[in-house]
Amino acid sequence: MVEGKLALPELFSLGLTLLCGQCFRWQGPDDQGWFQGVAGGVFWRLRQEDGKIHWECSSSRVRERPTAQWLAHYLSFDDDVKEWAQALVRDPILGRPLSLLKGLRLLRQEPWECTVSYMFAQGLSVTVIQKALAKFCVQYGARIDGTADFHAFPESSDLAHLSPDFLKPFTNNYRARADRIIRMARAVEARVIDLHHLAKIPCDEAREALMNMDGIGPKIADCILLFSMDHPSAFPVDRWVLRAMKQHFPSVRLGGGQEAPTSSQYFKIVRKARTVFGSRCGLASEYLFLYLRLLEDEKLRRQLSFFCQNPGWSDVMEEAGKKGVKPGKNPISLLRKAL
Repeated sequence: MVEGKLALPELFSLGLTLLCGQCFRWQGPDDQGWFQGVAGGVFWRLRQEDGKIHWECSSSRVRERPTAQWLAHYLSFDDDVKEWAQALVRDPILGRPLSLLKGLRLLRQEPWECTVSYMFAQGLSVTVIQKALAKFCVQYGARIDGTADFHAFPESSDLAHLSPDFLKPFTNNYRARADRIIRMARAVEARVIDLHHLAKIPCDEAREALMNMDGIGPKIADCILLFSMDHPSAFPVDRWVLRAMKQHFPSVRLGGGQEAPTSSQYFKIVRKARTVFGSRCGLASEYLFLYLRLLEDEKLRRQLSFFCQNPGWSDVMEEAGKKGVKPGKNPISLLRKAL
């Protein structure tokens, strides 16, 4: 193992960034504050302390780059979010999430791993996804030297020859989902799609290319674009974000009792988000996603309250919990009452 330290940029929370739900391969923290996980095909231990990230890694180089340099890029240290956050701190929808979740950043995941992870993830809880991917990596990924039982994410070449039945146990027994993942692996191997190229073209074109692949709808495509392809204007619209957008913007309507937007409705919501939150609207979606999950999930509140840099966090979250926010209720209006 090699180790080192990195000075933190302003506004950075390792705990919120690793545990917010954008990535599924991190565990922790332990009693000493260490997180451990796999990224870039190597094993990591990370801890935030005294304005620095303390890191340990199983390799002195990651993807042909010095370890510290790769880690700083992965954690988006070069992404200055301060000006964007300050411009929206009084925003009626985003102001409270920005205040309570200071330091939440977007990770730069690897496109292939992110794509397959989110194809696995559809309709499943974060905990279920984490467990399924861990077993999947043990089964098909290469064991990482110097670790007891940590494995790299399987490459497309590791999956392309498989029958969907081999992946079915890892997809909550959805054979159709397993089949789509196998076909994605084959498409990557055959160069039908070049995931790295999608980072170099406009966001909407890249989304369209991803949606041409079976099993990838607009929300999954935007997750992939935002979390692994440096497209900050991608705006994943899940049920949490949709609820916030419907609450605050009368123009966001589905109609007919719909619970999820059609493709055309989805794109209208994205355009609205870009107008309201600017070209960094993707980061806004992650703040909204985590904030609204916290209001409804007492266990998650307990887990993440330590990492929030705002002194009012505990009181607000405790009050929100006392209000008994349940799925289907309106957590935004309840929180306003609590304040």
